[in-house]
Amino acid sequence: MTGPPGPVVALVYPYFRCRDPVEKLFPPLGIAYLAAELKQLGIPVLVADCTFETFEEAIDRIARVRPAVVGFSVMVTMSGNAFEMLKELRKRLPKTLFAAGGPLPSVHPAMFGEAFDLVFCGECDVTFPSFCHDYLSRGCDPDYPKILDPASYPGIYVNAGGKVVSSQPRHYPQAILDDLPLPDRSGFDHDRYQAAVKETTGLLQTSLIVTRGCPFACDFCSRPVFGNLFRKPPLEKVFHEIDEIVSLGYDTLWIADDCFTLDPAYLADFCTEMIDRGVPLGWTCLSRIDRLDRDLVGLMKRAGCIRVYLGLESGSDETLKLMNKQTTVMQGIRAVDLFSRAGIGTAGFFMVGYPGETRESIEKTFRLALSLPLDEAWFTVPLPLPGTPLFSRVAVLEDWEDWETSNQVKFVFPSEFDEQWLRSRINDTLDEFRKRKRDRPGGCPTGR
Repeated sequence: MTGPPGPVVALVYPYFRCRDPVEKLFPPLGIAYLAAELKQLGIPVLVADCTFETFEEAIDRIARVRPAVVGFSVMVTMSGNAFEMLKELRKRLPKTLFAAGGPLPSVHPAMFGEAFDLVFCGECDVTFPSFCHDYLSRGCDPDYPKILDPASYPGIYVNAGGKVVSSQPRHYPQAILDDLPLPDRSGFDHDRYQAAVKETTGLLQTSLIVTRGCPFACDFCSRPVFGNLFRKPPLEKVFHEIDEIVSLGYDTLWIADDCFTLDPAYLADFCTEMIDRGVPLGWTCLSRIDRLDRDLVGLMKRAGCIRVYLGLESGSDETLKLMNKQTTVMQGIRAVDLFSRAGIGTAGFFMVGYPGETRESIEKTFRLALSLPLDEAWFTVPLPLPGTPLFSRVAVLEDWEDWETSNQVKFVFPSEFDEQWLRSRINDTLDEFRKRKRDRPGGCPTGR
């Protein structure tokens, strides 16, 4: 297929469902935002969410429309899929321009700049649609990426025959974000998403992003897209989006923000609106452990909150300091107690085997997890993400190619801890956790 490209932009989410027992499937909102912004500029869009397709089906569907631009949204564990798809699509679409964006390209643009024509780093809500508009307006001039003014496109990275042209990413102020359209969810197979999530959770749940940015600096956390500038939209816009989600048949929200509960006043206003509007949705969210009180947690419950996910991380204050969490073990215990007393389910994330900690501190973490009335407990070992302080200390970018590792007890850097011992201790702790959960009053007999 060598004909001229059409005036279409294809947005690709290169994830193929693997049926991981802990997978949580939600439509990729990153490309949903871009689809809406491109359509607002009058540009036709193909959304290629690969979640429920085979590799061959996805390639065929993209190639059939002969897009002028193909943009990949690449999470850290999807790099292999992205490069394989790029290889096949270049054979069938030699005149198409290929771009990469998302978390991994943002922190390692050079890795993608050698294979892709362009890389977009950080938030590209304005930059990528603007570039596509300009590129199409110029008749898809293949030389345009080589001669463009990088200052016009914040966060762009182009490797033009060994000459790198780039500009710094920009985190957009709230006033600009407020003028952007709501994410376009029309390109996703909602029936299949609902069936998949209901199979594992019993809920018809989908994701919502309310706030952007995180002002904290945890040692292991990468924030390559939204950065540290915390922004919160007007609630009227949030509830327009929630109305659309209700119309699609969902009954539960997964509020996926890093810092949804960071601003207590904003959280209280959100809860009050949920109650006053009679929104027929339950919701789950991530939460900080250090900014809540009994009244606010009670308000969350009345507003439909059914579960919170807490980054407890460790049972050792010394390890929390290594992680730069800026929280304490007692704050975590208090937060779990607050939510449990309010009738809100809790899930705790724990990280063991952190560089610099000891077996004693690891055992403290296991004991903490077993002592708390959690509904779920998740244990991981550190995965040093590019762009984090942890990565800079323990990993070498040129040698570190294990981008696919997730949800595994596997070290991708030299560690003083034995993987087999750690895996065994995690499994033993989870077995005991499930037993204690079953034995609690009202505990689930299946351990789920």
